Amino acid sequence: MAPPPATPRAVWTQAAIFAALGVAPDLDLLIGRHRAESHSIGAAMIVATAAVVMRWPVARTRARTWLAVCCAWFSHAVLDSLGTDRAAPLGILAWWPFSRDYFITAWDVFLPIPRRWTEHGFTLQVMRAATREFLILAPIAALMFWVRTRRWWRPRGG
Repeated sequence: MAPPPATPRAVWTQAAIFAALGVAPDLDLLIGRHRAESHSIGAAMIVATAAVVMRWPVARTRARTWLAVCCAWFSHAVLDSLGTDRAAPLGILAWWPFSRDYFITAWDVFLPIPRRWTEHGFTLQVMRAATREFLILAPIAALMFWVRTRRWWRPRGG
């Protein structure tokens, strides 16, 4: 028997949780450790484990909850590795706790964002970077939403 369909409230709750998970690694800016441990697979695994223990309402099984939360958190690190980094150390601490090496791709897909609001042209730089990120990621998100809401690719139950 198929599980009941998700309510609109449940869908919005999941969306809010995943959105928060996607930006949460940047809370490290508050303690001066940007792109360090919070931008790692280790942090993603810790948060995913906490989500399972606290029974976050994001998936129907514990395994799916763990995987979804881990991927949502680590997606931030993946996207940051595609950005232009001008502050040492360059890159992200992606493989912590397994490695203390910083990692960055050779692809500068996203524009640099100043880390201090007092920098000259801060607002303009942030607006340009945000616009570019939106233009790149919004079509991907729309496609994923479209695929997720279509029934043509799902097996038919009977």
